[in-house]
Amino acid sequence: MMDPFLTLVVGLHVATGAVGLLAFWVPVFARKGSPLHVRAGRVYEYCAYVVAISSITVSVGRMVTHQLSGATFAENPDLYTFPIFLSYLGLITFATVRHGVRVTQVRSRPEDLRTRFHVALSWSPIVGAVGLVVLALAAWSGASVLLIAFSPIGLALGWVVRREVRDPLAKLPRRGWFFGHLTAMLLGGIAFHSAFIVQQSLAFELTGLYAIWPWVTPSLVGLPAVVLWNRYYRRRFAPVVSPHG
Repeated sequence: MMDPFLTLVVGLHVATGAVGLLAFWVPVFARKGSPLHVRAGRVYEYCAYVVAISSITVSVGRMVTHQLSGATFAENPDLYTFPIFLSYLGLITFATVRHGVRVTQVRSRPEDLRTRFHVALSWSPIVGAVGLVVLALAAWSGASVLLIAFSPIGLALGWVVRREVRDPLAKLPRRGWFFGHLTAMLLGGIAFHSAFIVQQSLAFELTGLYAIWPWVTPSLVGLPAVVLWNRYYRRRFAPVVSPHG
């Protein structure tokens, strides 16, 4: 009963992921606030939600299947590595994309960002990162190093979201909401692309250092891009100083 359901969810996950990957890049280069930016961004948002929820659903389903078949985590940690990793990426993708959308919705009243749901959501990347480390250490395997290496991403994402949720009036004034939106959506895109690239790389059965690159490349490329993109818009929005004072 579980397998047909998971197969259906995987199909939905793959189809939505392909659309979401294409939709992600449109708002990146489209004029900010334009109808194209808004429409493509909304498509990416909904795709990100579906991909995140479906990845968690499939991952939990596979882990339950392993448990029912007698393959415990302690005895077969390698069977659980990829499902745990996908659940983690699904969690942080949902949290960051939702935050990126929410800050635009409350830009004129940032104090409304502090709902119970959003406060809980802001903690989820941090909780997920800690959980990743605990599980990696609880049953050490060849993939434990990679799981631990990915935990700082969740901590960083959680820190970015938490500081804006904790004090939205200070962190999201004026154009602050724009940078909160920009950073969150790009960070969500890194997680989105990480899940896609790692999943696709499994078909090539990479070994050694080649097996690590699909896991780390999106972050190595994406994190500096987030910093540069923020710097570009901060310079663009900086007030023009008259030479005559």
